Amino acid sequence: MRKKTLGIVGGLVLVVALGGVTAALLATDSSDDDTSVDVAEESSTEEITLTEQETYNVTSIDVTNANDSYEVVRVTEGDDETNATFAIAGWEDLTYLSTLYTLPNNTASMTANQIVEEECTDLEKFGLDDDTAAHVTLHFEDGTSYSFRVGNTASGDSYTYFAEEDDDIVYLVSSSYLSNFQNAAVDFVSTTILEEPDEDDYPTVNYLTVERSDLDYIFELDYDETADDEDYTGGTVATHVMTSPVPAYLSPDRSTDYVTGMLGLTAESVAVPVPTDEEMEEYGLADPYGVVTMDCNDGNTYVLLFSEPVTETDEETAATSTYYYAYLEGVDVIYRVTGDDMIWATVEPTDVASKLVLATYVWNVGTLNVTITDGDTFTFSAEGTDDEDTVVTLNGETTDTERYRQFYAFLLNTTAETINFTSEPEGDLLAEIYVETQDGSFSRDLVFYALDDYTCLITVDGQAAYTCRKSYLTTLQSNMEKYNNTDEDFSSNWS
Repeated sequence: MRKKTLGIVGGLVLVVALGGVTAALLATDSSDDDTSVDVAEESSTEEITLTEQETYNVTSIDVTNANDSYEVVRVTEGDDETNATFAIAGWEDLTYLSTLYTLPNNTASMTANQIVEEECTDLEKFGLDDDTAAHVTLHFEDGTSYSFRVGNTASGDSYTYFAEEDDDIVYLVSSSYLSNFQNAAVDFVSTTILEEPDEDDYPTVNYLTVERSDLDYIFELDYDETADDEDYTGGTVATHVMTSPVPAYLSPDRSTDYVTGMLGLTAESVAVPVPTDEEMEEYGLADPYGVVTMDCNDGNTYVLLFSEPVTETDEETAATSTYYYAYLEGVDVIYRVTGDDMIWATVEPTDVASKLVLATYVWNVGTLNVTITDGDTFTFSAEGTDDEDTVVTLNGETTDTERYRQFYAFLLNTTAETINFTSEPEGDLLAEIYVETQDGSFSRDLVFYALDDYTCLITVDGQAAYTCRKSYLTTLQSNMEKYNNTDEDFSSNWS
């Protein structure tokens, strides 16, 4: 029997000497809690030492509870300066929550707050019987071991009933030491799929691609190299551009999460650690519904697989929710991710694309050709760096720089109404706008084709990309006719 100090005077409990823990427990009304048992009259006035080891001396822990049976193993040694690290046996390469470390850390050196009952003949009432208790064995560096049982929580949940294996003394031990022994092994695996780097270490995403079974194209966002040029003006605030299925500028507000969202991505739960080939098949990841690839400038490329959507209905509320199973290559875990977080499973080009089809800064333009079929043709050449030194010619004749800037401002308002990369440019060619920078680093050729009586198809560099209303071209022709009359303002409206 373990040595203990008892506060007994004349067979009565010396209540004055009892600590606040005992007094509170004695005062608690447990009549409504069938699993709670009143503290015995005989109580310890001092903490009782159960184990006296360093955390780094724990080599392994065997745990069996109502949820699971597993072994925790030490994977790196520690000392007084460095913490040892631990993992679930067989899952040594996974990332864990800090709760796993509490198993060795809280019990290598552990004390009980008091003795509840000696020579207990009914362990079941404390949840310490063979069928109910969590059974734990600590193994130490010196070859010794310590086995114990974890039972129910006492009234108030701050303390838990505890007994050494093969002993009949019931103790109260702080629940914070013991509660995690009721966890299943999977509960310790981190739900963070990919850690988010510190701000100073945040990488640039070179490109992000999405491939899905429901798409007949690859959705791709690429880093815009002009974002590195502090002197560059033009484009949009977004650091990336769409290159597939159509070339397009991006809305910075709507595209950022898709570009960098894998960094810091967290799952709702862990479904299967270290899955087998059969489990990858079962969860729809052997031949995934979708694949997201993110390539970064720090040399890392991340590939995220995800399943078809799974819909779940709450039996009580009838509310439905959607989730996906996901697997990050290099991290051997199948995760369950909410539909709100698996944003790449439903992304469409229109979700991220800007409506701008031109965004080159006016003073960077070297060549601008505008042609209306059966209408006017403007050929601009420009050379200079700003409004003061730029010289502009129109169809070979010098033209007013400010008038040119105003006309180009109208062209910048050319906006796509929808993305359309499926139609073929089979209708009549109605107009063309060609832009090239002075240094030749960028050019864009927009060609407008009749799609129906009211709509134009716009191709970008020969690829079907957008639609707009034909009335835009009517306004464009009208503004070209106004160009030489500087008293008239260019119109920026079309119905």
